[in-house]
Amino acid sequence: MSVKSIGMKNETGRGDEDAFVAGDLGRLIVDNIWVVTCIAALVFGASILKAYLATPMYDANAVLRVDLPNPNGLGIALQAPQVAQPVPLKLPTDVEIEMVQSRNVLLPVIEQFRLNLSVTPRRLPLLADITDLFATRGTPMPPILGLPSFAWGGEIVTLASLRVPRELENEPLGMLVLDGGRYRLDDPNGRPILSGTVGVPAAGDGGSITVDRLAARPGTRFTVVRYSDVDAIERIHRQLQVMELGKDTGVIQILYESSDQMLAMRVTDAIAKTYIAAHIAQRREEASETLAFVDGELPRLRDELRQAEVRLSDYQTAVGTIKPDPESTMYLQGSLDFAREIASVRLQRTRLLEQFTPDSAQVRTTDDQLKQLASEKEAFEARFSTLPLAVRTTADLTRDVKAANDIYLAMLNKSHELDVTRAGTLGNVHIVDTPLWPSRPVKPKRLLIVATGAGAGVILGVLFVFVRQQYFNGVREPLSVERRLRLPVFGAIRFSSEQARLDYGADRIASPQTHPGDRMSADTQAPDAAGAIDPHGSDPQRLREAGIGAPFHRASHEASNHAKSPSSARKRHVTGTPLAIHRPADLSMEQLRDVRTALECAVAVAPNKILLVTGATPGTGKSFVSANLAVLASETGKRVLLIDADMRRGVLASHFGLPASNGLAELLAGHIIPLRAIQPTCIDGMSLLATGLYPANPSALLATQRMRNLLHIASEQFDLVIVDTPPVLAVTDANILAAHAGATLLVLRPNVQTQSELEETLRRLDRAGANLIGAVFNAMPQRRSEKRWHAYARAYSANASQMQRNA
Repeated sequence: MSVKSIGMKNETGRGDEDAFVAGDLGRLIVDNIWVVTCIAALVFGASILKAYLATPMYDANAVLRVDLPNPNGLGIALQAPQVAQPVPLKLPTDVEIEMVQSRNVLLPVIEQFRLNLSVTPRRLPLLADITDLFATRGTPMPPILGLPSFAWGGEIVTLASLRVPRELENEPLGMLVLDGGRYRLDDPNGRPILSGTVGVPAAGDGGSITVDRLAARPGTRFTVVRYSDVDAIERIHRQLQVMELGKDTGVIQILYESSDQMLAMRVTDAIAKTYIAAHIAQRREEASETLAFVDGELPRLRDELRQAEVRLSDYQTAVGTIKPDPESTMYLQGSLDFAREIASVRLQRTRLLEQFTPDSAQVRTTDDQLKQLASEKEAFEARFSTLPLAVRTTADLTRDVKAANDIYLAMLNKSHELDVTRAGTLGNVHIVDTPLWPSRPVKPKRLLIVATGAGAGVILGVLFVFVRQQYFNGVREPLSVERRLRLPVFGAIRFSSEQARLDYGADRIASPQTHPGDRMSADTQAPDAAGAIDPHGSDPQRLREAGIGAPFHRASHEASNHAKSPSSARKRHVTGTPLAIHRPADLSMEQLRDVRTALECAVAVAPNKILLVTGATPGTGKSFVSANLAVLASETGKRVLLIDADMRRGVLASHFGLPASNGLAELLAGHIIPLRAIQPTCIDGMSLLATGLYPANPSALLATQRMRNLLHIASEQFDLVIVDTPPVLAVTDANILAAHAGATLLVLRPNVQTQSELEETLRRLDRAGANLIGAVFNAMPQRRSEKRWHAYARAYSANASQMQRNA
């Protein structure tokens, strides 16, 4: 599989395989169980602190009952059942709830209990909350940590009044406690405004203050705020709840919360009583307005009654008394009912016109009622059109007299009723329950807070590891690489603590290199492994003319024979750290053997036998994989050549206890021949081509024809050539060699490279023409989700180690 095909699939081949399934989340939680546990413990501890350090809040409640309002403001009942009422008979609960929360009700309560003032001590969060638990109210705690300006519990400051200029409203003012019950008030910039003594009003710079009580150590600072009316109402709204108990019950509950039990009870009672007083005052005002209207209408109604009586009397004198029959009596009664209704609706309309315009909904409703009554009256009179004229006229005049008399008497009674209402204290809202002393706090709900904190901690922990996995961490999972980039992963090698110990020991005994120039001049004259002298000497021109093709065959052959020589292996003292040599039964080596098995098939179909091993970024452990993979490949009987092409930081020679001089750098520079560059190792069939002394131009040397010839002949002479190169994103060395390698293996390490860096690596290798066969993950941490797998492997590894010791 080429890098180009991988890149194309990465761009267009995303599908359901990218989904983060529940199983992945479960494994992620198990692998990061300690991270989740720590976050959950922190949140759980914070919830416990909040539950037990939060200020207790108490609430007191009062219950009101709302009755049906008077449907007719003038008190004249409509008699005709077919006529709709002008005002709907519905409990005005919503209106009364809004009235309870109105400025007209709340502002007097705010002024009465000074709820527009705030005094807050300067405290250290959390620490002062803890010390306050052990303080006695009115007895200030001594200063802690040498901070006398902070309050540590027990302080009391009570303000009787505070007046400040408009520009200082809602601004934090500073109060400094002085000796002898004195204090100083500062503006937000720290400039003094006034000074005073407890119990004595003080004024200055446009403001005034009266402190009733002050219990605090001298030097303690407080923050004082005088809120504007608007902000004070907003603050009390946050602590006040007005709601209807049940649906359409007309029962309203007023509930106020405060940290002071007495204040909660008194404020709730004051709000209820202030609202009732405002409601009664409103009823009195309405009664006064209606009474004025009624008293103004009574003379007119009395005159209309007298005129109707005169007309009836004159007509009876002229035509004589007519004895009514049943039909005329029915006509009289029906006409009388319509006359009463029309007269009452007209009075209602006249009253409404004093409050509303003629186009308002209320006035239009009465107009519609009048039209309906007039239409029904005409239809009623048409039924009695056959009555004699005298009988109908007498009935009409009698109807006018009775209707005028009923309206006049009703208005007279309403006038007396309004007199009583205006002088009384009753309305349609009444107090059912007065507030009681709140004995138990309603907040904080400790059990709920702690339980919520425990659940939220677990959720936040899981969310943290998920977000870190998806967005902030580097590439960590082989599965994510295969899903998102469609890059085959041949295996995952577990982190080996034994390898880390060996590396530490090797670093301690490592000696510094000699200056490259000094070593180069000395080593070029040294005899080769067989004791022969370089036939070409140190003349670069002669080396370029000779090339490296012919002597390379001899060098590789002699290096192979030397590696196979038992005496040579016995004489060599290995001071390096290949884990495959020192701990062949280590679990990471067993996993690397799986990688070796998987690579055999991939390399077998490659154009040549060269396997280039590189990484995206430094620190992935590519040299560890290269060295141990070469050892494991030689165990299968293959002739393996390991080339350390990292001529900037390569250290593979030290892994096998071999010198780094006379290596690849000198060979490519034409200073030596392959016979002297290739070194046999203690492993049968394995040879090493070290870096040599670090050159100044490694990229230029790798791009020469001599390097291409070297790789070509090495592929012919060895069964496997492993080339260890620098990281792709660090330098261009790997890209130069990747074009000539039959297969390229990318070494990754969890959280070392990000996904974007990995994608850029694939693009660079694609442009270089590399045949990227896959990747291998190195130094994988042991995960709890794979605990059973590791247990199986450790059991077999332990048996293998025991058998080796017995042998």
